[in-house]
Amino acid sequence: MARFILLSAALLAAPVSASDPAAMQAAYQQAAQFFFPKVRPLVRNAELPFYWQQQGYWFSRQEADGRRFYFADSLQQAPQQLNMAELARALAADDALEADKLNLTLNRTEQHWQARLQYQQQSWRCQLASAYQCQMVTAPTAVVSPDQRWQLDSVAHNLQLTDVNSGQTQQLTTDGSADYAWGELNDWYQLDALNGVAQPPKRSSRFVWSDDSRFAATFVLDRRTMPTLHMLQNLPQQGYSAVLHSYKRALPGDDQRSHYQLAIVDTQSGKVSLAQLPPLETTQNWGDVSWHPDGFFYLVARDRGMRALTLWQITPTGAASIKWQERSEQFLDYAKHDIAWLDGGQFVFSSERDGWNHLYLQQADGTTQQLTRGDFVVRQLHGIDNANRQLYFTASGRESGDPYFRYLYRINLDGTELTLLTPEYADHQISMSPDWQYFYDSYSRVDLPTVSTVRQSKDGQLLHTLAVADDSALRATGWQPPEPVTVLARDGKTPLYGLLYKPVNFDPAKRYAVVQHMYAGPHTIVSAKRFSRAFANTETPIAQLGVVVLNLDPLGTAHRSRAFHLHSYKNLGDIGGPDYLSGLKQLAAKRPYLDLNRVGAYGHSAGGYDAARALLKYGDFYKVAVSSAGNHDHRMSKAWWPEMWMGMPDEGTHYDSNSNMTLAHQLNGKLLLATGDLDNNVNPANSLRLAAAIQAANRDVDLLMLANKDHDLREDCYFTRRRWDYFVQHLVGKAPPAFFQLSSN
Repeated sequence: MARFILLSAALLAAPVSASDPAAMQAAYQQAAQFFFPKVRPLVRNAELPFYWQQQGYWFSRQEADGRRFYFADSLQQAPQQLNMAELARALAADDALEADKLNLTLNRTEQHWQARLQYQQQSWRCQLASAYQCQMVTAPTAVVSPDQRWQLDSVAHNLQLTDVNSGQTQQLTTDGSADYAWGELNDWYQLDALNGVAQPPKRSSRFVWSDDSRFAATFVLDRRTMPTLHMLQNLPQQGYSAVLHSYKRALPGDDQRSHYQLAIVDTQSGKVSLAQLPPLETTQNWGDVSWHPDGFFYLVARDRGMRALTLWQITPTGAASIKWQERSEQFLDYAKHDIAWLDGGQFVFSSERDGWNHLYLQQADGTTQQLTRGDFVVRQLHGIDNANRQLYFTASGRESGDPYFRYLYRINLDGTELTLLTPEYADHQISMSPDWQYFYDSYSRVDLPTVSTVRQSKDGQLLHTLAVADDSALRATGWQPPEPVTVLARDGKTPLYGLLYKPVNFDPAKRYAVVQHMYAGPHTIVSAKRFSRAFANTETPIAQLGVVVLNLDPLGTAHRSRAFHLHSYKNLGDIGGPDYLSGLKQLAAKRPYLDLNRVGAYGHSAGGYDAARALLKYGDFYKVAVSSAGNHDHRMSKAWWPEMWMGMPDEGTHYDSNSNMTLAHQLNGKLLLATGDLDNNVNPANSLRLAAAIQAANRDVDLLMLANKDHDLREDCYFTRRRWDYFVQHLVGKAPPAFFQLSSN
């Protein structure tokens, strides 16, 4: 069956210079070896899975003969290797097990270690005693109370309570449905209907128990009034009629939207109480709810548009009062706001109220003390060591060099003795042990293979090196890490950071077209900081086609100051354009091999919006763009994302001015729009509408509709090859190899 449909509004045959077909074939072959599925196996232990379990830990490591799993009861104990041959015997497997296909995890019970895994499409639990024993299990949905007396579950969207001792089950609710679901968490990508026939949802269930096991809190998901979006599957797996896919999705400004209510179960009486709260946004998650020894549940509630965070104190009967609130006239970046509790009703929270994301201590009497200060960003509050009255956090920008590198710090709860625990110049990914005595530190740079270690919390002293990423096979291909670059923003004073990717046969005496990978989405950055992203990416393969690829993080993107971030608020259409143009000119002034007469752009999702807009808005600079799955009009996106970064549509004309459709008449260069026809993240209507607007303006656009594809196109061979072809033909000015066969294996 055909895997794609090509729709061309107009595909003009631009003049192509003569080229050596053999050389271009070789360039494509070089690019192919850096394609995602092929390049990942060239580096062992680029990221090491590591997990604390009580006082022990487990991890998996790629070794010469395959992946191996290790576990230990403490750091003082040498780790024990999981016996794969014994595991195969316990599973009655005919052949040797392939560890990477088992989805295997380990956990420590009070008596012994267990393995959970998938084998022959079944779930298994294996006891790792002297002789391994495995049994088939069903995926658990019920949650057992701390005292093991009660089991609470969501069955057919209703709550059921089971007395574990007697086995007696009590039906607590009866009005549940797929759109009014008790104890279930919203799935943003749930498919609701095929050709009008309802599809059963696959949602997770969870309950937060009180310490004495009497009460449990959960969410009630209400989707009854949500509007419906659709996608048309023109090439179904069976039959010849198109299949209509439907899913519920609120758009920005919609009043009819999904929401949660907080419900509290009393196991003693069997009564279910709804907390007396305003409707909760479905961006909430289970981590926002907690039980405290003072006898209350606490909920950190997110306001619509993320303009407020409210800490609610809730009694077991549902009465609620506000304990603390943080507000903004623009937005509160949900990724930067953490809360960690102390004894006595005190807590530490993070806030950008002084212009940088810092930590504050909220006292029981309502007073607030700032704990961290300076021109740096607290990235994650790991938690509080109550016994020593110290807290651990990750921050970036405090040390010299790249302001995006994360480092681990410790500080006293009175704001004294701020201590750096990870001094290596690199990005540090941290996991603290439950007793705060140790931490796992995985650190790397784009030019430093990942080092995975366990260290001591009191002084950062190295205890164990678990792995150092082996990049010898990658280096054998001729790969070189990208070059970190720094330029000044449009204001002439703010430093911006990025990367340049070059072909393995780079010659500084030659001139190279420039392709920019764009993603100015304000929730993240596009430039790699870790080694695993430096070699497994889309930039490296494209560079092998004879171009230089640029990443640059402009004003308005994440992980810098509040003022830096606010530049994109209600202004996503800026896309960092003035910073890109200025930055490229600064780079070319010192790097004459950059040919600024041949500049192109590409991006996916929010980056697809950016790449198309670069060509529409700065067509005198950008000549070619490939835009995949672009959200070209923010009024067509899932409500919470644009409402957070753009505000509400009725607050002005900014949604219209930031729409790519309004610039369709300005298109002069070569634009390829690509979308999967089953993309229920960014609906394919986004690309279709932009193509229609361009056609209505009597301009030329190429549209690639990928059949039976969703939002993720990273490993799609056909689309990847077509993107390469587009830049080679229209930017490099050469003929791409005819129908180059890109493979994922």
